[in-house]
Amino acid sequence: MKILKQIELGDSLFQVEIGLNDITIDRNDIDISLGYPPGELPPQFDEMVNEVISKLPDKCEIKAGYRILDVIQPTEKIDGFYLGDKFLNLHKIVSSQLKKSEKAALFLCTIGTGMENWSRQSMAEGDPTLSYIIDTVASATVEAVADALHEYIGMQMQKLGLKITNRYSPGYCNWSVAEQHILFSFLPENFCKVKLTESALMIPIKSISGIIGVGKQVEFRGYLCDKCGVKDCTYRIFRQERDKRIRRRNLDSNN
Repeated sequence: MKILKQIELGDSLFQVEIGLNDITIDRNDIDISLGYPPGELPPQFDEMVNEVISKLPDKCEIKAGYRILDVIQPTEKIDGFYLGDKFLNLHKIVSSQLKKSEKAALFLCTIGTGMENWSRQSMAEGDPTLSYIIDTVASATVEAVADALHEYIGMQMQKLGLKITNRYSPGYCNWSVAEQHILFSFLPENFCKVKLTESALMIPIKSISGIIGVGKQVEFRGYLCDKCGVKDCTYRIFRQERDKRIRRRNLDSNN
């Protein structure tokens, strides 16, 4: 992984500088998201994807950051834990993956509004195919930013003798999207230039927030998609493939 820079803003809050040259957008992810097996995208779509990717430097404004907080594990059997005096109701799946956490990394990243505005403009101009491809590439790009941030946080925690878990976001694995308000309450207003609506929608839309467990005994595990009740999740295959790549990188770094 490329060496990233971070700025400490105080109170265990950090801003991380991530550029397009620091991330890896896997074309297989885009192919899968567009409904094709990896490497089998029709030539006309492949050309459109390449064109959209070439415009990323002009359309993206990457912002990323995180905050480290102490976790208080409840003595009673409930699916969640406390951050300060606030209880995160994580639901069974996420709670089971984070139950050994001593700390939590609350993270937030975005690629700004450029891509979503371009997608809307293309749709308004009567080109739904281009609009959909722009949206798909944008989603893959912000996921790649989240991957880079996730890996960076892991490296920072490793310096402290700590390990990290997979990352989880409100709205997935049956974790209520309304919990987004609790996560944002621990971050400064307009952190990373992201705002949260009353309905817990992030603006810009191409943003990702969530939580990563930190501790000496936590483990990085794949997403338990087979146990999740959300069967039509668009990230199911996408994230399973990402988990495989992360495991391969971890094995390579340990050898």
